[in-house]
Amino acid sequence: MKHFFLFLFSSVALFSEVTYIYNKDVEGRESKTTWKLDFQEKENILHILGESINGKTLIVTTPERVTQSFNYRHKHQNDEYSIFREGAYLIAKKDTNGQQTQKEFHIGNDTWVQEFDFAFKPFILSDYRDFKFSIVHPKDMSLHSMVATKQGIDPIEIHGKGYQALKVKVTLTGFKKMFWHADLWFDPQAGDLIKYMANEGPNTPLSVITLFSKEIN
Repeated sequence: MKHFFLFLFSSVALFSEVTYIYNKDVEGRESKTTWKLDFQEKENILHILGESINGKTLIVTTPERVTQSFNYRHKHQNDEYSIFREGAYLIAKKDTNGQQTQKEFHIGNDTWVQEFDFAFKPFILSDYRDFKFSIVHPKDMSLHSMVATKQGIDPIEIHGKGYQALKVKVTLTGFKKMFWHADLWFDPQAGDLIKYMANEGPNTPLSVITLFSKEIN
């Protein structure tokens, strides 16, 4: 019965356009990003489109949220990077002020995740406790292995609304896990990201991202 309701929920969400607005707070400086999930029925792919004050993002996934490609373009600067999967390889390209960089990574059958907000949904709705994946750092185009681990239910309040949220901790693997981690909270029924909290590395400010609104059209 549980699997039937998950299938029913996934089918309704898949064929609807869903809009999320997330609020980002970095040391009191706030901004918002709007994400639209639009299923392309003819191609059988999902477009995840993000827009903030500075840039636009397009993520293409399968209906099961398996990432196929990722593109980010800055609105005000000549800065763009894209990553796409070709079999066992990730091809990463970056163009900054006309200076182009391209790298190729062999990841075999590993899962590739470039955006935590939506790619974690199948993991959140599953019975698995851990989720291992690869990610490309956009600044230096380096490949990293990460693991997400469910921590249990944690009651939190976001913008005046209470949640019995599923807390997830994301770390680098091996000895690198000492240098960075992120805490995330998800709606365990819908699989939506509710809160994200992390810095971008040593001596960088804490970023807190929270779900501001969700609308299903």
